[in-house]
Amino acid sequence: MFIRKLASTDAFVAVDLADAPGHGVARCAPKILQGGAKDLARTTTYALAVLERRETGISAGINATPNDRDIAVAAFTDEVAGWDADYRLTAAKGVEAGSLGAIEQANDAALLAAGVVAAGLTACPDAGTAVIDGSPSPELVAELANRGLTVVEADQPLTTEADLLFVGFKVGAIDHGAADRLRVRAVVPTGPLPLTTRAIAHCRRNGVLALPDFVTTAGPLIGNAGSARDAISGIISSVIGHTDCPVLGACERA
Repeated sequence: MFIRKLASTDAFVAVDLADAPGHGVARCAPKILQGGAKDLARTTTYALAVLERRETGISAGINATPNDRDIAVAAFTDEVAGWDADYRLTAAKGVEAGSLGAIEQANDAALLAAGVVAAGLTACPDAGTAVIDGSPSPELVAELANRGLTVVEADQPLTTEADLLFVGFKVGAIDHGAADRLRVRAVVPTGPLPLTTRAIAHCRRNGVLALPDFVTTAGPLIGNAGSARDAISGIISSVIGHTDCPVLGACERA
C-alpha cells in the first residue's frame, strides 16, 4: 500500500498494489483522511481478488472546500489521466458524477442492487422480509420487489425484526453494541466496511450471518446483472458454511 500525491492540487491516490490496473472511488471534502482511503482501497482489492482479477484497489482523496471543489476535481482529473497507470474511479462523496472525465467509471446502481440482493437470498433462501438502513436507491427497492422481498418500513432499522438487513451508507455503521441489538438473520452490506471487526465477531456469537462487503458489493465490477447475481451467489455459497464466519471464508478465498 502506498500514497501517490498530486502536484497540481491537494489530493492523493491510495494504491494497494503497484504495477496493476486499478479500480476505486474518488471523494472530495475539506479533509479526506489517508487512513480511510487505504481501507477503501484494500476492500476493493479483496473484491477484485475474489473475482480472480489481477488488479488493485485504489481510493482517491481530493481536499477542497465546496467553493474550490470544481477547480480541484478538474486539476485532479487532468493530472491522473496523464499518469502511466490504468486507473478508473467512481465518483463518490463530494464528487459529481461525470466530472472525472476519461478516468471515470460509472456507478451502476442496478448492478450493485442485483449483487447485494442475490447475496442476501443465497445466505437466506427463504427470506421474505428486508429492512434497509439509510435511504435506499430506487434500483435496490426495485430489485427487492422483483425478487419477492417485502421491505419493512422502520425508523430504527438496526433494531427492527426482518430476515435481511441491508446496510452500507456509513463506514462502521454497526459496531459491537449495535450488533448485539440486531433482530435479523443476515446483514447484507450495500457499501464498504459497514460493520466493525468486533461487530462481525458479535454477529457470529449471536447467530447472525454477517456477509463480506467486498463480495456483496462487487456487482459493478462484473458487467451485467445476470452475471453479477450468478458470480456473487456462487461466492457466498462457497463461504456461507465457513467454520469461523463468511467474512473470513471470503478473505481466505481471495
